[in-house]
Amino acid sequence: MKTFNLLTRLLCIASIGLLYNCTSDIESVEDLSLLTQNEQKQSRAKLNVVSVSANGDDGNVPSNTLDGNLNTRWSSKGRSGKYITYDLGSPQKVSRVKIAWYKGDQRKAYFKIRVGNSTSSLTTVLDKKSEGSSGNTRQLETYDFDEVTVRYVRISCFANSSNDWNSITETEIHGGGGTTPPPPPTGSTPYDLLGLQNWKLNGLEGTKSNNTYVDQIPNLSSYTNPDWFFVNNGWAIFQVWAGSDTSSGSGNPRMELRELTANGNNNIFWDGTTSKEHSMKWKVRVDRLPSSGKVCFGQIHDKTDTFDDVIRVQCQGSANQTSGSVKMRINGYVTEVLEGGGKTVGNFNLGEELYLELTYKNSIVRLYELDNNGNRSRTIYTSKSVSAKENYFKAGSYLQSMKGKSYKSSDYGSVGIQKLEVFH
Repeated sequence: MKTFNLLTRLLCIASIGLLYNCTSDIESVEDLSLLTQNEQKQSRAKLNVVSVSANGDDGNVPSNTLDGNLNTRWSSKGRSGKYITYDLGSPQKVSRVKIAWYKGDQRKAYFKIRVGNSTSSLTTVLDKKSEGSSGNTRQLETYDFDEVTVRYVRISCFANSSNDWNSITETEIHGGGGTTPPPPPTGSTPYDLLGLQNWKLNGLEGTKSNNTYVDQIPNLSSYTNPDWFFVNNGWAIFQVWAGSDTSSGSGNPRMELRELTANGNNNIFWDGTTSKEHSMKWKVRVDRLPSSGKVCFGQIHDKTDTFDDVIRVQCQGSANQTSGSVKMRINGYVTEVLEGGGKTVGNFNLGEELYLELTYKNSIVRLYELDNNGNRSRTIYTSKSVSAKENYFKAGSYLQSMKGKSYKSSDYGSVGIQKLEVFH
């Protein structure tokens, strides 16, 4: 995913104004939510880590290196004898380790990668004790070596070019040879393509210029419409025009899916304040913007007026834009109420495939970027605490700032979705 262009990256780094206090034994954490991760395409499978341990920490624990969040870390102080060990559970083929170093764009980290089938007998497969890491990125750096079959992977650390700290924000272990992503799903209707048994479609009946809003389109399993809701080259296309009829609670037109219970018989409402994680993964692309330049393509909605749109994941560009870069924006209660306004979290190109995951757990909403295998590769956004208890997911094309607009054949928003899954 080519999220966040170079100019945006440089502006974000400059605006953060990173500070380091070398007199403290506890290093401060910066918010990395605006920084890009130029994730390389996966050529080897990402392996599952059963457990992780270390021979010391400062309260920033080893498990933080496996949480998919570049804002957390493992840290331990010392120029020798400090290490973190990953247990794969059984011998696995390993040929690549990716490491994101805390403050990795300000200093080099010195380390070795050692592997084996017993922690008492490890072999060095990569030695960066003298050369160190690149010193120019805080994102995952890739370290390749000859394939070995091992259970344990240990990163032995020797401090960094600035001080005695060893700090890792994220680690991935890869191997098993080349992997081919599964083929895209097939189907002649959006229902077949996406598997919409547990969704309803908030849509329209009539024509583009004269229509009526329908809360639940009937016969969704066979429904397709060449203007609003159809399959094109393996993507379900959601389109809606300016001036279209909409729900009584919104002046903005939509062609949008709303989550139901697993059997599809009833509306679902789940609690985002508990320790149970609720997740929506979707492969999505935005192809066209309306005259407002704004389209929402995924959200968590609450039943009550207090929270309403808990979070809207949307984009912002120019009027009727069909190509080029747009801003990725976080709107809704989590930013407009809790942070005083919508928040830009990066850039992407219209027509570009995005693979995203939206989660809600322990009153915290997060948006992740996923790799080709559906694993979390980067945290895009983390909210402040928000206590919405009657929630549901939505996805599709929901035009923004379009109240009072009249129909024009050239004024519409278009979104494609190729994969849509929810987990509770």
